[in-house]
Amino acid sequence: MNDGHWRGWEMKQPYKIAAKAIVFDGDRVLVLRKSPAERSARDSHGWDFPGGGLEPSEPLMDALYREVLEETGLHMKVIGPAYIYDDIQDEKHLIIIKFACHQPMGQIKLSAEHESYHWTRVSELNQSSYPEWMKEEIRRAYRIYME
Repeated sequence: MNDGHWRGWEMKQPYKIAAKAIVFDGDRVLVLRKSPAERSARDSHGWDFPGGGLEPSEPLMDALYREVLEETGLHMKVIGPAYIYDDIQDEKHLIIIKFACHQPMGQIKLSAEHESYHWTRVSELNQSSYPEWMKEEIRRAYRIYME
């Protein structure tokens, strides 16, 4: 690889890191539905896991716990990383780390970013309307959860 190319790319593309939680409660997984404003702003399918971007100087796990609490009102325990995805966009290089989590505690109280939540049984994933990539991430996280 050409080191000059990579150095130049990094200077043009600031890194943004996000942490997301794939939360299990028994054989169910938590999936959020983005609000209409969030869906139209990002032109997305609308399904989401709780989580979001790190603040400057914020440790990864602190960001994960903070974001899940802000978006759902829940506390949870992290099992371990399940999936890492990076998306090189025009304005930034986005790195998303998704964690298998369990033992949700508290009552769900959604932020304005989401309009609804769904506890979906893992056995019913195939019949769900979630995108295939999301189903695969849930399956991978579930294997980690069950180990």
